[in-house]
Amino acid sequence: MVNTGASVEWARKQVDLGRVPVGVLGIASSNGIEDVVAFGSDGGRQATADHHFALFSVSKPISALAVMRQVEMGKLSLGSALSTAVPGFGTGRTDTVTLEHLLSHRSGITDPELDDGVPLRDALTSAGQTFYAGSLVQYCNIAFEGAAAMAEWADGRPFEEQVLSLAADTGASGLTFSTDCNPHTVHGTEAAGLNAGAMFEQRHPGAGLFGTATDLLNLGSELLRDSGKAVQPATLAAMRRPRTTRLSHITTRPKPLRQTGLGFQLPANESELIARGIYGHPGWSGTEWWMFPEQDRCVVFLTNVLDTPDLGVDTTELLNAVAAS
Repeated sequence: MVNTGASVEWARKQVDLGRVPVGVLGIASSNGIEDVVAFGSDGGRQATADHHFALFSVSKPISALAVMRQVEMGKLSLGSALSTAVPGFGTGRTDTVTLEHLLSHRSGITDPELDDGVPLRDALTSAGQTFYAGSLVQYCNIAFEGAAAMAEWADGRPFEEQVLSLAADTGASGLTFSTDCNPHTVHGTEAAGLNAGAMFEQRHPGAGLFGTATDLLNLGSELLRDSGKAVQPATLAAMRRPRTTRLSHITTRPKPLRQTGLGFQLPANESELIARGIYGHPGWSGTEWWMFPEQDRCVVFLTNVLDTPDLGVDTTELLNAVAAS
């Protein structure tokens, strides 16, 4: 049995100190969900374990898992060129942007604003070039629209259908790109200059999913089991392999620095962590989803405030509490 006490108290503290109005904390193992607790209220709405939250970039590894299903079926390769699936992309570029580049933030595509209202496929084809593909690392949301386009080209089904199929196969059937799920309002958008409604309308494969703690815990349990229901074990191992360790990062927020696999991020500050081999992803809205294969743990923290590290939310504390549970 997992001892969730320290992790639960960490989540409670974030709400009690007023850093976030609500928080849902969940812990799972390969045996399934161990504990889910909810704290706080927002606008008179008491948080519960079954509420949906905007996942923001926690969407990325989920979308990457859907894309990698096409790779393991032989319909795509990591070396496949984006321009093959999207002929209008890269006019004037002398390099080749591959699926591996897209999923590991090495594409060199200039990232448009999440809320600019331009249809994602149009924004992808008209995007500029920041650097030669593969030479540097820069976080890029629109790259996941490129990966989604490649999965659609390979499989013939809309990408959203592919993501929902992954969700259904792994007990994460509450995952959705639709605001009809009544998610918690995201705070801090005005200060950040983000029109969240416009962003959500894009149903962005890199930032647009909504989900519950149960959805992410069930999916995390499948990954810990290495059951093959999400992707095959060899595929998951490839996604966890760091692709950015020897490259310079272009970033305005260097700490905490994270390396990137395929869709998944990997903490680079392992000297500050109890556990090794952690993989997962944070989201701009304060969401967190991490797997600990050596400790057989998955942790989910869902909340609804942008830029929570600036408010004092230190997820290194959470990761260490989970590792020691």
